[in-house]
Amino acid sequence: MAEDIKSLAEACYELDSNYPSQFSMLNEAHFNDTDGVELVTLDEVKDSKGEYTKWTITIKQGKRIGEVMDRVPFGIINKTITGLGATTLEIMNQERDSIIVVPTKSLAYSKCKSANLSKGDGYALYFGSPIKEIKSNVTPRQVQAYLNSNNHWKKKFLVVADSLPRLIKILESNGIDVYHNYFLMVDEIDTMQADSAYRPKLEDVMDYYFKFDWKHRSAVSATLNDFSNPLLENESRVTTRWKDNPKRNIDLIYTNYVDDTTVEIIRQKLTDNPNDKILVAYNSLDGILNILEQLSKKGIVDVNKSNCGILCSERNNDKVKEYLEDADNVINEEAYLQKKIVFMTCAYFAGIDIQDQCHLITITSRLQPFTYLSIRRMEQIAGRCRNGNLSETIIYDIPQEAPDSKFQNKEEYQTSLLDRAKTYAEFMNSTKETIKRNPELEELGSFIDSFVDYSAKAKVNNNDYPIKIIRIDSIEKTFKPSFFNIDALTEKWYLVHSLYTHKDNLYKELLEQGHHINKSVNLIKQENHDTSISDIKGRNKEHRTEYVVTTLKPQLLAWSREGKDETQYQQLCKEQDKQVKNLCKEFKKLSPYIDNEILFDGLAEHFQHQKELRNYVNKVVFHIMPFDNAFKADVLAKFDYHNIQSHLGERNIGIVSTQEKLDKLKEVFRVQLRKTDISDNVLSDFFSCFFKTSRTGANDKILGLNPLDLPEPMQYIAGSINPLDLFIFP
Repeated sequence: MAEDIKSLAEACYELDSNYPSQFSMLNEAHFNDTDGVELVTLDEVKDSKGEYTKWTITIKQGKRIGEVMDRVPFGIINKTITGLGATTLEIMNQERDSIIVVPTKSLAYSKCKSANLSKGDGYALYFGSPIKEIKSNVTPRQVQAYLNSNNHWKKKFLVVADSLPRLIKILESNGIDVYHNYFLMVDEIDTMQADSAYRPKLEDVMDYYFKFDWKHRSAVSATLNDFSNPLLENESRVTTRWKDNPKRNIDLIYTNYVDDTTVEIIRQKLTDNPNDKILVAYNSLDGILNILEQLSKKGIVDVNKSNCGILCSERNNDKVKEYLEDADNVINEEAYLQKKIVFMTCAYFAGIDIQDQCHLITITSRLQPFTYLSIRRMEQIAGRCRNGNLSETIIYDIPQEAPDSKFQNKEEYQTSLLDRAKTYAEFMNSTKETIKRNPELEELGSFIDSFVDYSAKAKVNNNDYPIKIIRIDSIEKTFKPSFFNIDALTEKWYLVHSLYTHKDNLYKELLEQGHHINKSVNLIKQENHDTSISDIKGRNKEHRTEYVVTTLKPQLLAWSREGKDETQYQQLCKEQDKQVKNLCKEFKKLSPYIDNEILFDGLAEHFQHQKELRNYVNKVVFHIMPFDNAFKADVLAKFDYHNIQSHLGERNIGIVSTQEKLDKLKEVFRVQLRKTDISDNVLSDFFSCFFKTSRTGANDKILGLNPLDLPEPMQYIAGSINPLDLFIFP
């Protein structure tokens, strides 16, 4: 052990008896305030190089990291306290050139803007897609000009996670050994874990992270989550804390109608504190608009279109502008809110600094499970107001019945996901190698690729979108588990199957953290419940349909007509919501086969209903299969279709019972696509997608094919295309 500690000292710490903690440096961060660090403890060591150690640094009460250290330590940094200034320290220190990676471009932009306001124009460079006055992607020439600027400052890049690979490529093209000469800081890593499910490129950051020298990288969060990635678990870890970490005073309200209760709380806050600002965290734009509508209906003073604002992702800006005036002016460059009541969705739950003190209201609801919040996420939200909150209220509900799960706890669920992911990844890597050595197997490889792509997914609820549990390493191009997605699924499982299964669970967890909780119950009679959210959703549906028909249709048709440029397609779809993205995806997939205007009109009619879209697409797919396609031929043979066509009109010809229909389709999917997990309801839907039918008592009568009466395909799908790549499954 003595030898280990000696080697460890060479690796990552220095001792000095002049410091109360006896340490003057830890993980390359020098303590620049003799009294600023009160205690340093080595919690765990597993190797003599210091590559895997766990430390705790107790900072003098109230001090920020930048006041006691000259730089951010390397490794995983668990700040434990929001607003401790780790990101600011890495941006402002002059010890090294840095790349600071953040989850969103609004955060990268605001951090860069703040640094340049403090140090002068050209101090830091934002690297990401257009935002505000930045009208186009930052170019290689702009990066080169920044590198050549003779301002004697260390280079500080604020980069959006998706753009990191492009930045590294540009730096390398300028002769820079990025992985040894730059320090990489991944900020808000827990947010990247949580958001990777719908932004898959976020985890690509970690492929690059591990290419940096182990002393030249850190991943930072104040609300650190567990990692399923063993490489991250084996990073050196530094926990920073005060002797007494902050405790919050929380009004915790259990209710059966969160929107109605929120309206009442806002009314109460405005009445008691007419000059104060209110900040509402709610990851549901429909819910936010419903609350605004209820506030307006009730005629509550100081609530109007000009003094309410919404901080949300760019793709929802147009929707917001229909409800609010001056919708872009919500927070200024000095981080002060410009509206009396401000709502924010998850795009702003992490990283953003707000200088105002506000009455914070946080909402989580069973009616929209994507609003479910973990204790860590709530702590993140509570830390957005850097000067503290005037009050904090959490409003929540739970399902009437706890959902079933075959897993006993989240650890068991995570182990199951990891085992599946490792199996799929190993199988795919082995298959790819085999095909590389045997090119004649390439067609089989395409089938296997499609099958695994479909199968290697998981979801916590039946209504959730399936999430991939394997991914391709962006550098090595090999398959590996998608650890961030597995982390996100594990947390979602815990929220659905544990935290929000009993009304007291949230209270107990907050209490265990030492917070002061005032809990109450607000149950609203159904006849007093305001149902305007259905009106909101109806209007949003109308607006989305209008946009799709009048704006998106000519754009997609032109894209298809003019050569189907992939960059143009990505740009077109980038800021769309999930439903419109699905429409774009299906149009792109099917546009080579069906008259594009007919296809678009059909998709536009059904895209806002998941099941309707699925059945429409599956009808088109079966129609564009040639008759010698193995899957289609098997379906037609099983139901003796060609004999039926020869005897149309004859009594009892083409009659199919429900059980016969299910049995035959089960066999086709099992033999042709190796799929055995399709429910009876979905099999019935597929039958209606394949055949034009009528009902005869309790049975179906096959009348023909092509239930949509589509024109002849422009071309049929090639035999090498796997139906799994075309059909939509629940």
